[in-house]
Amino acid sequence: MSRLRAACALAVTCAVAFPAAAQAVELPAHPQPGAKSAWTARVLEPVDALERPGEGAALQTFGRHAPYWGGPNVLLVLDAKTVDGVDYLKVLLKQMPAGSSGWIEADRVKLARTTRRVVVDLSSRTVTIREAGKALLRARAVIGAPSTPTPVGQFAIDAPVNQPADSNLGRRILAIAAYSRALARYQGGIPQTAFHAYEKLGSPLGTAASHGCIRVAQHTLDRLLKLAPRGTPVLIRR
Repeated sequence: MSRLRAACALAVTCAVAFPAAAQAVELPAHPQPGAKSAWTARVLEPVDALERPGEGAALQTFGRHAPYWGGPNVLLVLDAKTVDGVDYLKVLLKQMPAGSSGWIEADRVKLARTTRRVVVDLSSRTVTIREAGKALLRARAVIGAPSTPTPVGQFAIDAPVNQPADSNLGRRILAIAAYSRALARYQGGIPQTAFHAYEKLGSPLGTAASHGCIRVAQHTLDRLLKLAPRGTPVLIRR
């Protein structure tokens, strides 16, 4: 697992301007992530994710910039519902525990449809990038060790994160909105899962040896960085 910490100098800090006014949103007819498409929501103005549509405790507050890493804050949509004339989206939260979700007001975000999907198969120890169900790339990977397994579930790309020149993880890593279920902290920070390079870490591709992250060849990581933008669904399955 890479050293992902809010205070580290690796955070992406680019500022992106978004319109502040709420916009009318037409809810997608089929909002759930599927094999060929999914919906993402880019946050336009701060919004609370609640336990239920329009009610319950605030589980997380989303701003326009991604937590920890900066840049656009793009969420994966899991469902949609209209309650008392107000449209809501169920989105994947960017916090522990892994796979938690909450409901946000739909007029605080900009919806977009994506046909990209990343599938991590732990049994075959492979990573596949798909476009509308068709495989664009399939590559071997190092997955979590038995004591620190890679979390299983429906997740999404969080953000690319630059690394120091001497990093063992590669020039950049690709953080996933997924978190270890075996570790409460990692190297003083949140135990966030990421794709990163394997070459300098010893364990060969096809093994189970990481702290939960998915290690791939640098050329595979480069393709992931290019083909899987923020919000892209990441399905990790056994």
